[in-house]
Amino acid sequence: MLSKIIEILSLPIMILNMAGGIVGGIWLAILGEWKLIGIGIFILITFHWILGILLMVNLQIAGIAVYFFKRKRIIGHVFGFISQFYINLLIVGTCVLAFYICSSFYKGDIGIGYTPYLLWSWGMALGDWQYFASTEPNNELSAITLFSASAFYLLFLVSIFINPILVLITIISFAVVQLIVLPICNLYIANQMKDYC
Repeated sequence: MLSKIIEILSLPIMILNMAGGIVGGIWLAILGEWKLIGIGIFILITFHWILGILLMVNLQIAGIAVYFFKRKRIIGHVFGFISQFYINLLIVGTCVLAFYICSSFYKGDIGIGYTPYLLWSWGMALGDWQYFASTEPNNELSAITLFSASAFYLLFLVSIFINPILVLITIISFAVVQLIVLPICNLYIANQMKDYC
């Protein structure tokens, strides 16, 4: 069942990763939304440095977790969870920021006119995280986290056109999975990999 869901979500995510920002950008250019295009390009060029600085904080947290993991202390799991939580909080934060920025430029009703703004928000929200994941091609935890964020962001964008209740359910699910379930699962997987090595 899970593999079918992953297969179903993988194709639209790949299409959005390859063409979403380009189609959204061209569409916004036709609409004359040059300020939003400029903001998006600025974010894509500079935000990975800002995120890199914010991720340096996580190096300290992860270092503490590793220190206690090596000594087989339970506090290592606490710091490991905090480390994963912090990264996922940054991912959720970039999604919220990108959606807010793009939505603030759209003044119409929810409909086809909203689409280029949402496509543009996709690249702004996940582009830098895709870059980070591409620098670690063998990091399964990073791939799982990015796929989860992409899947939920896609569901969120689609739910906007369907029903406000579905939007709320998607937001709550996104927060619970990214901020609670994934950190616990990633911590468990990392612990299993450590025991295997």
